[in-house]
Amino acid sequence: MQVGSMGDIPFVVSYGKIRTFSDYGRSGSGRWAKHDLIGRKPVMEFLGPDVEKISMKIQLRTDHGINPESELERLRKMRDTGTVFPFILGGAPVSNNYWMLEDIGENVSYWRAGGKILSVTVDITLTEYSTEEVR
Repeated sequence: MQVGSMGDIPFVVSYGKIRTFSDYGRSGSGRWAKHDLIGRKPVMEFLGPDVEKISMKIQLRTDHGINPESELERLRKMRDTGTVFPFILGGAPVSNNYWMLEDIGENVSYWRAGGKILSVTVDITLTEYSTEEVR
């Protein structure tokens, strides 16, 4: 069963294969300009919304039918080439915009002979990529 996808990487839960995420968090803020005035409090001006961020953990394990090393390479390539992609959850896009993989943190839990990874937890941060035209 597919839970969602991050570009061409599907999040799936099925017999023999589990690739999903945990600790999902989403944040966003507004952009504000502060205009300093002599002898008075500054005047704040709302500029518009800022890009949103999504953080989550992905556990990649060989006993879940996943090759952790090839999956890590795939994620690093997305980060290092500036790939932008739709992020889908429950069959619907998370926003009207695309996303980019801004940050990856890797924590290897278990190794096997020859230095091959058995299990790794990947912390990722996605940043919204606005597809609006600049006027």
